[in-house]
Amino acid sequence: MSELNPDKKIAQSEGVDRPVMYIYLAGRIAGNCIDKCLAWRRQIIDHYANYKGKGVYPIAFLDALNSKESDSVDPLGLTSAIPPNLIYDKDMMSVKKADVVVAYMDDYMEEGLEDLMNLNPTDSVRDTGPKEYCQIKDIDYKEEFFRLQSVIRNRRPNYGTTMEISWALWLQKPLILIAGDERRKKILESHPFTKRSSMIVKDVDELLKHKWINILYKSVSSAIY
Repeated sequence: MSELNPDKKIAQSEGVDRPVMYIYLAGRIAGNCIDKCLAWRRQIIDHYANYKGKGVYPIAFLDALNSKESDSVDPLGLTSAIPPNLIYDKDMMSVKKADVVVAYMDDYMEEGLEDLMNLNPTDSVRDTGPKEYCQIKDIDYKEEFFRLQSVIRNRRPNYGTTMEISWALWLQKPLILIAGDERRKKILESHPFTKRSSMIVKDVDELLKHKWINILYKSVSSAIY
């Protein structure tokens, strides 16, 4: 925490101990899904930019994409115009400075496969044969197999995000994980390391609805009753 926040509209405390809280937004950065990488970050930042129409909430968001890395990052997020050692150092600096770390855990593996991921076994099936053996019409199975195979072989795990949440836990920072979907949420809640997080939510909407960030802020600002 640092700097007193001069705006009393939201965190009223009679001018005493109204700090700015720093939150680092950790998550995948890759050119082939950059819109999704930006979207969840913007949703959180915009939510607190004019909180309930009263002005900015006293939170400063630290975002790796603030360096405009998104303009030059390659499809898999392995290279950009920023030298790799500088990326490591700037992100480490951000995690150390942060009071709280919020990490989005989706690796967007389904990027480019949405048409296959959204198929329903009951869609356009043949009329004969057991349901489990029915085939979906009008699909080139060979082509789609190799497309799926290519995505699996070229999949890049969220190494950077995993490192950053490890730093956060080691530095004893409050850590909130956003799973991205219910299946991944259950996995994160079961893993002996990730379950140590302060909070695990399904999506950004759940995070904002329950005001978990607000609670963390109020725990370090002057009490009002």
